[in-house]
Amino acid sequence: MSDSPAENQIIEPAAFSRADTSQKRSGPRLNPVVAAVSVVFLLLALVALFMFNARAVELDVQPEPDSQQIDGAFPTWELGGRYLMLPGNYQVTAEKTGYRALNTILTIGDAAEQNFTLALSPLPGILTVKTFEGDKEISGAEVFIDQAAAGKTPLTIDAIESGSRELYIRHLRYLPVQLGIEIEGRRVEQNTAITLERAWANIRISSLPAGAQILVDGEPAGQTPATLEIIQGERQIAITHPGYKRWETSLDVTAAMDMVLDEIVLTKSDGKLAVNSEPAGANITIGGIYQGQTPLAVAVAPGENYELIATRAGYQSQKRLLSVKPEQDQVINLRLKPVTGLVKLNVAPSGATLFVDGRELGEPNRTLELTASNHTIRIELPGYASFETNVLPQPGFSQQLNVTLLTEEAAKVSAIPQRLTTAQGDVLRFVVPGSLTMGAGRREPGRRSNEIEKSVELTRSFYISEKEISNAAFKAFDPGHDSGMLGRALLSEDDRPVVNVSWEKAVRYCNWLSEQDNLDPAYELVAGRWQLKTPVNTGYRLPTEAEWAWVARYAAGPSPARFPWGDNMPPPEGSGNFADESAAGMVPYSIKGYRDAYRGPAPSGSFSPNELGLYDLAGNVSEWVHDYYSIDLSRETLVDPIGPDSGEYHTIRGSNYTHGRFSELRWTFRDYGSDARPDVGFRIVRYLE
Repeated sequence: MSDSPAENQIIEPAAFSRADTSQKRSGPRLNPVVAAVSVVFLLLALVALFMFNARAVELDVQPEPDSQQIDGAFPTWELGGRYLMLPGNYQVTAEKTGYRALNTILTIGDAAEQNFTLALSPLPGILTVKTFEGDKEISGAEVFIDQAAAGKTPLTIDAIESGSRELYIRHLRYLPVQLGIEIEGRRVEQNTAITLERAWANIRISSLPAGAQILVDGEPAGQTPATLEIIQGERQIAITHPGYKRWETSLDVTAAMDMVLDEIVLTKSDGKLAVNSEPAGANITIGGIYQGQTPLAVAVAPGENYELIATRAGYQSQKRLLSVKPEQDQVINLRLKPVTGLVKLNVAPSGATLFVDGRELGEPNRTLELTASNHTIRIELPGYASFETNVLPQPGFSQQLNVTLLTEEAAKVSAIPQRLTTAQGDVLRFVVPGSLTMGAGRREPGRRSNEIEKSVELTRSFYISEKEISNAAFKAFDPGHDSGMLGRALLSEDDRPVVNVSWEKAVRYCNWLSEQDNLDPAYELVAGRWQLKTPVNTGYRLPTEAEWAWVARYAAGPSPARFPWGDNMPPPEGSGNFADESAAGMVPYSIKGYRDAYRGPAPSGSFSPNELGLYDLAGNVSEWVHDYYSIDLSRETLVDPIGPDSGEYHTIRGSNYTHGRFSELRWTFRDYGSDARPDVGFRIVRYLE
């Protein structure tokens, strides 16, 4: 028998071991269906959450892009032309051919519906500009885009922003062109052809003789005959040719309006003459035409037998015939023969120096032989004022000049005008100052307690009006003023002295008159009071009491009389306008046996003036002076006094037509007041310098 595998196997017992009870049994396996359903439910929950929180966003990009993309931290969902987007920031990119790429951040807010409009910016365009005159292309024209220089034609601008642009074309020889152009952009190529109109005119210029050079605005432009292209405007045209005078004209050229000028006939050039004389300063006439004084250079037209005449004061005239050729230079020298006269000088004191026409000649006592023309003679001597005069010697006659030199002080005084006239016609007399004693001695009959003696020195020369200010003169300042009446005496006639004027109003008249004569006013208002400026200037003012006393009492000399007419009463006939017998019923006191023919004030200047030429310092009307009224005693000499700085009243000096008592008629009588009175007027003064 054969052996089978089963029969040959040996069966052996296996070792036994207990199962490991420490290992856990595996859990149940996940069901795929359940997992899939769970995922679906989760996705639906997320979708529902997204739909609940998303915002409807409408995004409009113009123009419509070729491509568009929205990126952000949250997804977007396009639905019906809108996007569902959660609040937050998103990056939007869009592209379109011919436009700059859009790349921007879009912020989505909390609103349920939101709209956004975005614009794509076009790329620059390409512009080519060419200029033409008809069919002919013109190069070199300047191109301005929006007033900024862009280049010269032909010009291609590779990058010009889209939109409306202003195009300006300028060329030296053509009229400017200005136009608007719409630039498409998007790298679109645009071509602009601009036709230029010429800015010149063709001007035909010819001359006789031909071949002359033509200058346009000073620049060479060709030779005659020629047709020139001349730019429009006012042009200076000149024609020059050797041997001929320059021809010039101003030509108003209009673009495209061609002209043919009349043939220009040139004139031969002048000859040139240089004329000298000994001595110089001779008057030269050529061909009957005055040319000037030697040394002289003059152009003369070509010609034959010109007559040249030379004359000079004090010299014999000369004549000469001349021939002048074009562009010929001639020099003519003349020696003039003097014509003289004699001038004999007698000068005192001796030792002076003589100058004739600025040339020093030494001792002046001599006889001079001078040419028969004006000469300046000056004589100088130390300590004396120079003397200067002009003399004209006469041929064949001898003149004598007697000169007495004045000291510098005497010459200064003699040069001062002795009279001045104001804008109102009042005449002022010049007064030299001096020393005086104001007031009256204690034993003088009629003396009053306010007539205290004072020593005074006046140092400044002054002018004082010849007459008291009249009604007519005062009314120019105050047209409404009326001097009124006193009893039956009319005070307001124009030729009478003005009265019923307060001190303050007299001061205001002085300031007004200063302004009329362009002088600095003398008075200023300080703390409600009028006072003289410091230092006292040259404006019109009232006289100081010292000045009034000087011109009134001391005009005749150092020993003044008691009364204006002398030392005794009554006054002689014609002494002045006082309270005469005709005023007996008008005033308390009158002068018996005296008549002056006037009940009230007399016309200014009716009686004889004093030694200085001043009228009515006594009689007629009393006068305001500058000083505040005072009776102070002064033991020192007062220099140019102007009175106290303040006070209640102002001083009044001089007698008037109401005075008839002994005391009132004296020179030293003093009165005072501040208000207007029918017997008080004023006169004016001003300093010389």
